[in-house]
Amino acid sequence: MLRTVRNQIRAAAPPILLLAVTYYFGWNTVHGKSGLEAQRVQKQELAQAIARHDAAEAERVAWQTKIADLSSQSVHRDMLDEQARAVLNLANPQDLVIDLSAPKAAQ
Repeated sequence: MLRTVRNQIRAAAPPILLLAVTYYFGWNTVHGKSGLEAQRVQKQELAQAIARHDAAEAERVAWQTKIADLSSQSVHRDMLDEQARAVLNLANPQDLVIDLSAPKAAQ
């Protein structure tokens, strides 16, 4: 009887060991440090990093354009004067100003 049990254990041990090793590698394939789930998370992080990089690059280009526009060779005096007056809400004394507000009703 003991011999039969021992023979059954010897016969079952290799398949059980093989199944355990297969399960270990299968679990690590999905959930491990370099598994499928980790790769999915890394791809999402990469997409977010690329989006942040593109936004920063667009902002850098916009700032470079603004800086280039401020150089003495590219600034047009009349455009600078127009922008300054618009920002400061002022008019040149030589400008003709027409009030386009709605006329007030007669009192």
